[in-house]
Amino acid sequence: MIVRETASKVGELIGEFVEHATKESSSSQNMLYREKIKDLISGMMEMIEKRVTLLNLKNKEEYFERIENWLNKMDTRIQNNKVKNIENMLLEEADISNHITLNWDESEALFLKKAFPDLFNMQNGHERCTFYYKLHLELGKLKGIIHKACKEQPLAVLLIGGLISLKPMTNYIWKRVKYDLDEITGPHDKITTDHMGQILTYCYNDLPYFLQSCFLYFACYPIGFEISATSLTQMWIAEGFVEEEDKQTSLETTANKYLNELVQRSLVFVSKRLILGTIKSCRLPRSIHEFAIQQSSMEGFSVVNPNPKEIESQFRLAIYQDNENQYTKVNHIRSFLAFNCDRIVLGSAMLLKVLALRNSTIPVTTLPDMIYLRYLTLRGSNISKLPENIGDMENLQTLDVRDTSIDTLPESLWNIKTLRHVYVKPSPHIKGPSSEKHIDNLHTLKTVAAHESWLKKFPHFLIHLRKLALSNWNNLDWKFISNLLSHMDNLFSMAIMGNIIPSEALDIRAFPNLETVKSAKLEGEWICRKLLIDNVKFPPNLTKLTLTKSRLKEDPMPTLERLQALKVLSLQEEAYIGKQMNLEIWVVGRKTLLKLSTLRLVHCRKLNQLPRKLTQLPNLDDINIIDDNDDDIDD
Repeated sequence: MIVRETASKVGELIGEFVEHATKESSSSQNMLYREKIKDLISGMMEMIEKRVTLLNLKNKEEYFERIENWLNKMDTRIQNNKVKNIENMLLEEADISNHITLNWDESEALFLKKAFPDLFNMQNGHERCTFYYKLHLELGKLKGIIHKACKEQPLAVLLIGGLISLKPMTNYIWKRVKYDLDEITGPHDKITTDHMGQILTYCYNDLPYFLQSCFLYFACYPIGFEISATSLTQMWIAEGFVEEEDKQTSLETTANKYLNELVQRSLVFVSKRLILGTIKSCRLPRSIHEFAIQQSSMEGFSVVNPNPKEIESQFRLAIYQDNENQYTKVNHIRSFLAFNCDRIVLGSAMLLKVLALRNSTIPVTTLPDMIYLRYLTLRGSNISKLPENIGDMENLQTLDVRDTSIDTLPESLWNIKTLRHVYVKPSPHIKGPSSEKHIDNLHTLKTVAAHESWLKKFPHFLIHLRKLALSNWNNLDWKFISNLLSHMDNLFSMAIMGNIIPSEALDIRAFPNLETVKSAKLEGEWICRKLLIDNVKFPPNLTKLTLTKSRLKEDPMPTLERLQALKVLSLQEEAYIGKQMNLEIWVVGRKTLLKLSTLRLVHCRKLNQLPRKLTQLPNLDDINIIDDNDDDIDD
């Protein structure tokens, strides 16, 4: 049918060509018709050739069997350590991308894995073969040019594969990509450093305009720096790079989609993932990072360690070295990032939207003047107090003062209606907002003390919270906490720390609305000292559970083993003080924690050996036995 349709189109074009040729037509018009006829005939011949090949086989099953055998070989190649771990290898050394090479089989496997991930995720063999057959009809036109562009260069394979993975499988797209790659590679058999720059330029130009800004933002970080995905996306939002999709989708969700697309395109590499699969941190290989810095400077997007003249032409500054660090003419700057600088003096920065200081210090009295500031982090800074009039920063969205000496928050902070995320180290003096405040967009509140002074009347705007961490839950009337938890309909992550933990704190029979919780940390002595099935019913979607100082005497496994979604179990200091779990005998049943992938044991000094039955858990691939607790409740 397709061949007949194509032949019909060729006939029509030939007729039109003859008609135009008999008239006074320009040679360019005649050339256009010749090219169209040539393309259609070429496509028809390809289809006929493939159809004949298919008909020469005994039957369809035999053909699919050949495809399945070939795909199985690809599966084996993808499991090859070199192919499987190529992204980690590219991040390990500064110039390793110039040293790693792949043979043709490895390159083909890596390309298919990146460009067509669905091909290797399909469980149904027939669907898989059908998908590959349709793909093969088009991919054959590209194979040679892709091999030529990517030969022996895994980063090039990943970049081109990532770009193609987001394209629809149409004839026009294949031709467009083939033409572009032909232009890049030219007559050379092997890609050079300059050609690598061309491929990066090609992939960068293929980005939507909003993703170009997001990508260039990486130029503000030092090469090799491990970047927090949460902080990065919050800065994108503060800069205005993230566009609202609809009223139901948060800006944070959209920003994460942006980051995932950059990862899919292999312009950004994932360093660490959270257990739920979301990105925790990311990095760029040196060659991509250097390209980002060069492109960013060329477009006037940002500059690193600038001289006075460079500051005047750039909108974002990044400082990595501790010089005089006095910047007076910065009234046009949108973002200012500093790493490991003792003291920074900024002049008037009225238009500043992002101020990110890591192990750097700035006079805090200047902060309230930055009325357009949306993102402020002072992590690692030598600062002990925020200005009382910080509430004047009426556009602030994110405040992060962890790893500082700050142990109180000014009451005026809670007057800022645009606040979305507040991070501060645990302290008995850090109080949450009172019920009179109206911070309707607050998504994250970590970590505030559970004081009656602000909990006695429930702050209704807290119902929008996605992440909550409460400390100093000591001898507080349970009715205040109960009132708080009963209204948290959108809670995703919660941490409760104190001397005691009521057994119903995470019981969905008491709080049905907590079914949304997927990550929980409970630090404190469990009142009933047991987690029996009849006592506690955990949220069914709980994926990560951390217990610390619970001092449980009864074996909790009969309850924990019924958490079908649990993937990470972290038992920390004095979580269990009995003798039949994780200390001497630990009995693991056959149906225990079938989805568990990570087991973390902290300060279990009486542990002599792990039970052999742990090896029978089908998904357990990470067991950490450590003496230190570096658990991050932000996970």
